[in-house]
Amino acid sequence: MKFYADLPMWLHHDEKNQLQIIHEAAHLLEANGFTGSLLFYQHTTLDPWIVAAGTLQATNDHLPIIALQPNTVPPFTAAKMIHSLVHLYGRKVALNMIPGQSISELRQVNDTVPGEERFDRLVEYIDILRALLRSNDPLTYKGKYFTYNDLQIFAQVDQALQPLIFMPGASTLFQKAAHQAVDVAIQLASPVSQLVKSFDILYDSHVELCCRLGMIARPTSEEALEIAKEEVPMRFMQIVKKQGRLAGYYTEEEERLYFPVEQGKAFRGPLLVGSYDEVASYFRGYKELGIKHVIFSCIRSAEDLHHVKQVLDRAGVSDTAQPVR
Repeated sequence: MKFYADLPMWLHHDEKNQLQIIHEAAHLLEANGFTGSLLFYQHTTLDPWIVAAGTLQATNDHLPIIALQPNTVPPFTAAKMIHSLVHLYGRKVALNMIPGQSISELRQVNDTVPGEERFDRLVEYIDILRALLRSNDPLTYKGKYFTYNDLQIFAQVDQALQPLIFMPGASTLFQKAAHQAVDVAIQLASPVSQLVKSFDILYDSHVELCCRLGMIARPTSEEALEIAKEEVPMRFMQIVKKQGRLAGYYTEEEERLYFPVEQGKAFRGPLLVGSYDEVASYFRGYKELGIKHVIFSCIRSAEDLHHVKQVLDRAGVSDTAQPVR
């Protein structure tokens, strides 16, 4: 299993030296066996391409996963930036391909592509991007959303340094697009008992599977639950959980540990809450069912990383078992 964290979780608007924070966070994650960091794109965030350069400067092998939307950067510009990063640092980057989901931001840039077509546009975008990165030959492309005539930008990179392409989503349109165009499909982590069903056509396909989740674990389940009550709206989550329980959606173990809806001030996605050993035992099920990548939306400090590492080490799924520094 490969692990990633949301790097923007470490950043706050009032911090004066965010570059230093980026360097320290990326270095700490790498030192503790995390493969990379997820870098967001929103109109309110730092540019993920610039943040990616910061993570490359501070680490040896850490992989920045750069959020990329068709309405923000043309595919030939993205190819040129990828080529530049690879050329300057001798390292590969990854991309998190997003069709464009913020209605407000889409309206601001007058992106009028209908929602049901945005994954089709994303597939075209990825096709063009891969072609430009694989060859310096002129590219002629005539699609529904992009047209190029003998486009030649000299952005070819070696096969070993081609970007790993992720795509997040949950819909049938997402699954079809991911199956067609990407290396890794990201979903919010369903309960282990529902995992195969949730990935549907992507399960047992050539696409590698990635789950996104949060985790609050402490030496005892009582301690973990107390922390969770401070961090997230547990009452609301328990109401949603009760609905799932009545529908027979959860196993007995999931009723204790898995919280399906997370709307707190820091976390994103489902949440596992319990003792180190309880969460480790349950988390192991994701690996056993073929999950190869996990994005943690709960790491905002060295202390958070320490608790996550306790679980991963007990679960026996870490590539490394180095201590938090």
